[in-house]
Amino acid sequence: MLSLKEKNRKQTGEASIPKKISFRQGLPGLENYREFNLQAIENNPFFYHLQSTAEKAVGLILIDPFPCFPGYSVELGADEQQELQADKKEDLLVLTTVTIAGEKKITSNLAAPIVINLARGLALQIIIPERLPERRALVPLRRQETENRKQKQGQEAKE
Repeated sequence: MLSLKEKNRKQTGEASIPKKISFRQGLPGLENYREFNLQAIENNPFFYHLQSTAEKAVGLILIDPFPCFPGYSVELGADEQQELQADKKEDLLVLTTVTIAGEKKITSNLAAPIVINLARGLALQIIIPERLPERRALVPLRRQETENRKQKQGQEAKE
């Protein structure tokens, strides 16, 4: 079992993101598309654009969930580690899909993170059944909202 609880600082630079990302099983709803380009969105440390290499109109906006959702973590089982050829957690990047529902409402699917092996260019979207209620978690748009979540997380941990 491999536990992923934060983004490694080395993963923040564009140089560490491979040009092409391969999903051997495809993505749910996009099974016909297996090869994607991943790019960090310029001047934004949280968002990424995942775009199909076969069809430019097919893509997703992704977010680094760790700064926005304190206490968020992902556990990879042996099968998932094997499919990603994951030897070290430092090589893995966890991102979640984003839905923009208006000017001030952005949600992220914490129940189905995308895990990318940066060293090998392999990716997998995993489903976490116990997190299904968090499918549409509101992304905090202000620093204060993030601080409030951290305080709430700390209080729950004490109880």
